[in-house]
Amino acid sequence: MILTESEIQQVLQRVKTAFPNFTNWEYNNEKNEEYFGFSVWGEFEIKTEELMIPRRFFITLDTNHEDKWQGCLTIGLHSYLWSSADVGDAHLVSTDPCETLEEAISALKAKISELFQVFLAGN
Repeated sequence: MILTESEIQQVLQRVKTAFPNFTNWEYNNEKNEEYFGFSVWGEFEIKTEELMIPRRFFITLDTNHEDKWQGCLTIGLHSYLWSSADVGDAHLVSTDPCETLEEAISALKAKISELFQVFLAGN
């Protein structure tokens, strides 16, 4: 799915509101060897004492080959078709395909919450 400029601006506003701690939002709006179409991603960096090893987490929301929305949380790099631990990124959680951006955002937040509840359980 390719979006119009107006739709892109609406998506950017929505993801920035949904994930206010993420910055450096970028997007792709073409079908090519790395994307099925529109994809938007933002970054959250945890600063550490070790200057050589920043911890970068990414939220990516994109459209798949069926024009449905999906979301994922990755570490290292944003998600794209060739994402792999071999190139420096890893998927932590992903959603099933959703009909709308809103559904994908809600599903992704639920998946992230489930993941982090595992770490908090028993405390």
